[in-house]
Amino acid sequence: MIDTVTNAVSATIPIGDPPLGGVAVTPDGSKVYVTQVTTVSVIDTVTNTVIATIPVGLIPEGVAVTPDGSKVYVTSIVANTVSVIDAATNTVTA
Repeated sequence: MIDTVTNAVSATIPIGDPPLGGVAVTPDGSKVYVTQVTTVSVIDTVTNTVIATIPVGLIPEGVAVTPDGSKVYVTSIVANTVSVIDAATNTVTA
């Protein structure tokens, strides 16, 4: 996590597997979604902790949150899929 005032690292949050570059933030700023090798980590921005790890397709790269924050879409380059995550339950619904 980077402090936008000082541009200094203010926290480091371990997520397990290396991140692949896909990052998305909910519109209210309460959660951050980070893609990994076969999962997406959900980070609570208040506590700076991983609150869920969601299995998705192999090598998920793209991740986007709907404007109302209810769904998260994750593309998988190897599995050739799009996983739809319910943001309230942190489960894949499609």
